[in-house]
Amino acid sequence: MTRDFLWALRWLRHNPLFTAAVIAILALGIGANTAVFSIVDAVLLRPSFSDEANLVRVEEISGQGRPNNVPVPDYLLWRGRTDLFAESAAHLRDVVTITGISEPSQVNAQRVTGDLFHLLRAHARLGRTPAEADFRSGNPAVLSDRLWRRLFHADPAVLGRSFNASGELFTIIGVMPPEFEFPRADIEMWLPLRLDVGSTWGLLVIARKRPEVSQGRLQGAMDVVAAQLARERKDGAGMRIAVSRLRDDSDTKYETTLVLILAAVGLVLLIACADVGGLLLSRALKRQKEIAIRASLGAGFWRVLRQLLAESLLLAALGSVAGIAVAHLALQSLARQAAALPVVLPHLASVSVNERVLLFNTILCLLLACLFSLGPVLLASKTDLQLVLRGGTMGGPGGGTRWFAMLIACEAALSFLLLVGSGLMIRSLIRLEQSDHGINPDHVLTARVPIGTRTQTHRDLKYDTRPRQIVYYRELLEQLTRMPGIRPVAIVNNPPLTTVNTAVPVLGPDGQTLLVSTRTVSEQYFQAMGTPLLAGRAFTAQDDPAAPRVAILNQTLARRLFPAGDAVGRNLPSSDVKSGALVVGVVKDAPQMSYERTPEGELYLPYQQIVFGAFMSTVIVRTSGDPLAVASTLQKAIWAVDPDQPVVQVETLKDVIADSIWRPRFSAWIFTVLGMLALALTSAGVYSVVTYTTALRVRELGIRVALGATPREVAVVVLRGIMAPLAVGLAVSLAAALFLARLIASLLYGVGTADPLTYVGAALLLLSIGAAASLRPAWRAAHADPLTALRTE
Repeated sequence: MTRDFLWALRWLRHNPLFTAAVIAILALGIGANTAVFSIVDAVLLRPSFSDEANLVRVEEISGQGRPNNVPVPDYLLWRGRTDLFAESAAHLRDVVTITGISEPSQVNAQRVTGDLFHLLRAHARLGRTPAEADFRSGNPAVLSDRLWRRLFHADPAVLGRSFNASGELFTIIGVMPPEFEFPRADIEMWLPLRLDVGSTWGLLVIARKRPEVSQGRLQGAMDVVAAQLARERKDGAGMRIAVSRLRDDSDTKYETTLVLILAAVGLVLLIACADVGGLLLSRALKRQKEIAIRASLGAGFWRVLRQLLAESLLLAALGSVAGIAVAHLALQSLARQAAALPVVLPHLASVSVNERVLLFNTILCLLLACLFSLGPVLLASKTDLQLVLRGGTMGGPGGGTRWFAMLIACEAALSFLLLVGSGLMIRSLIRLEQSDHGINPDHVLTARVPIGTRTQTHRDLKYDTRPRQIVYYRELLEQLTRMPGIRPVAIVNNPPLTTVNTAVPVLGPDGQTLLVSTRTVSEQYFQAMGTPLLAGRAFTAQDDPAAPRVAILNQTLARRLFPAGDAVGRNLPSSDVKSGALVVGVVKDAPQMSYERTPEGELYLPYQQIVFGAFMSTVIVRTSGDPLAVASTLQKAIWAVDPDQPVVQVETLKDVIADSIWRPRFSAWIFTVLGMLALALTSAGVYSVVTYTTALRVRELGIRVALGATPREVAVVVLRGIMAPLAVGLAVSLAAALFLARLIASLLYGVGTADPLTYVGAALLLLSIGAAASLRPAWRAAHADPLTALRTE
């Protein structure tokens, strides 16, 4: 085997163009796969914590099947089950406003019990993590590496420093390493969560089960506990306690997207493999006499096979090394693109070409070497020694060209799948961006101004009542109205395209209670958003607390509650003071929690009469020029009313929309890049195959010309020989494309998975690329001297 490797190395050194072509193709395919696998490995596969297999999540399931947080008394009841759990801890999501450091800032925090860090086996990179004793004696805080750098500029002297968070004073005792992310990657601070039997919160609970306790035994024990709790409650019928692996709690949106991208880049690798297979097959056809001489001198089939495998392994190894370099460069671009997404991917900071990725690369190298050596091996096994030694060849029109046709058909089939996926996503994105969504995002600036932040253990007294919140809103609107260049100005408690939803009960026509999405807005909200008023009037300054309750419906809710079309002037069918209001207007449907879903029923209430969900409050202004040009002026105007007011996510409405459709935008971008790469590899493969098969058919083409065939007829013969396998590949992959398109149906908007324009366009593009790649070899064959070709033969 060593002699085989040395011989292969000498041959490759004497054929630099062939070697460079194979290595370049493999570098692109392997590099793209290695880069994408690096991200998938970091985000989806790599364990987040030590001994993660024994970490479980515990939650209560109601009798209606809804998962709920665990009440504090329930958690205190069973957390002492040391026969089942080695440790357990509770935590809660919180949002706090930090003041006194620089500009007021809102931070995503997690309230945790003191044993959480020990349970996760997590250690601080600076300082230490808290214990229960710290919670009893003070208010410790632990910072994430990102918050430490953002607010404290990576100052190592931050330990012991105090800061104010929503009216509470905390002392920093530690900074976590960049790779620590719990429970999600967007959490930037961990604060104390103190529990007692009288607490009314619902907890998120994790535990470390004892290694000897199976998942089934653990679930059975918790079923007994759930039955005991159900007997003690009036509404406990059907309640159960579910125990699941902590690893199972993942975001399906980015998980599905990453898996699809990994599958797509795998198709690119197969196309590259077909390219290399074609090059090796052409070389094997040229070496038939050499292999026949070796066989006649006593070399058996396994001896020849070993030599061919040695050459393939050497090429695959060189391609893998080059692929690692390509992966390193591609990974930088991919990491930047992923970091720019509005969703925070876990462990993105630790993405690298590590030992796991190198192992993946090595396995890929071995598999590829075996895969693209199949053609030369099968050809060697079918070689007619006597024919070859007499000066003949197995590569005529009925011989090796069949293998080339199969490779071209495979490349066409794989490229067609990628082009269809890319085309569907691009058309979907265009439809999504151009559809009428009931808003006009041009020249609109938004800025979150969260007030009345209520943490899990503390209430901010500054805006703790609705009257105080209303007064603040009124002062803020008056201040912003004085700014030049902006009209109109509005406040909304819960802006569209966020993951938070507020709702009130409304009685439906069938007597059933409906929970309807609700927003509290100021008078000029619909003008600021560009949402047309279809009937009635908008809110006015007279719709204050002393006036009768009023409401505005979107057209979907108006049709549902008042099918006769007489919504304006009617009272909402409910006895609730908030929802039993007089309908004064109907507006066009507008986006809610998702820009991609069809809007459902929505209710609007005037902020002066009712305020809730103020922690998401957002200012919306429509400007006469560039919205970002007034961003700093807007912040100063807000701080003129309250210098401690955090101003979060100052961005245009267009950017808000772009962030909300990150999945189709990112998927369309990556599939387009992969589709272009597939086209480039396919065109290279077609060109090399046409060039070589034309050389194999030189005698046939020379005879055709000698018998009177025109150059055009010869070119048609050559093109027909390459277009036929391309068409066969497209036909074969059509059914697969229709099936695989269903897998990306959740990413599509306004475009069917069997969109004919996409399929026809992808087929025509692929056939055009194949024809263009064949033109030069076909032209050379058509204008070759037939006498020279016949003398050569």
